[in-house]
Amino acid sequence: MVAALVAGLFASWLSSPRPGDAAALGTALRGAAAVTTTPVDGTEPAAGSAAAAAASSPTLQATPAEPPAPGPTGATPTELTIAAAGLRMPVVPVGVAADGEMALPPTPARAGWYRYGALPGDPQGAVVIAGHLDQPWYGTGPLARLNDVSPGASVVVRTGATSRRYVVTEVQRVRKTRLDLATLFRVDGPPSLHIVTCGGRFDPVARRYDENVVLVARPV
Repeated sequence: MVAALVAGLFASWLSSPRPGDAAALGTALRGAAAVTTTPVDGTEPAAGSAAAAAASSPTLQATPAEPPAPGPTGATPTELTIAAAGLRMPVVPVGVAADGEMALPPTPARAGWYRYGALPGDPQGAVVIAGHLDQPWYGTGPLARLNDVSPGASVVVRTGATSRRYVVTEVQRVRKTRLDLATLFRVDGPPSLHIVTCGGRFDPVARRYDENVVLVARPV
């Protein structure tokens, strides 16, 4: 089963969220216990591999809102590449569902771009890309390699026919209870890229990880 990774986060979130922020993080930072090891190149698992484990539905609510229309400087992300870590994976837009819940791509082979935030190329705000670390029926996904990335590494976000490059400034390993949602999903300030997955120790009783891995990069 998919394990919720953000219990208790609202106690430390002191600023007012934008519509969809809470649900975005609630689902973006979910994970599962890995039971197999598979290539982390973003490919889909072979049909009939392991029996699929049922994924629980997101439980954090948010107010649905219309995503911003791509402006002259921004376009929807379609692919994420970090060559230094051998990571390349497709990216799809994710948002708040009609029932008020937020869901990421079900497979760790794909990442989700938070469509209520900034677009690559926007003059301000954080572009947020997040995804599952693993799934029982899939194994470890590409984002597990965020732990192998060092400051100075190049990150490329493809938006259709355009590629936008970022340079990593830091890779944070943050206890879930200390994750700063307002900063992660900020809509002002210098442009940046935040890539998020789960990490740390997996608690088999609580069925969740105790940390989040957050890669922070700036456009170049």
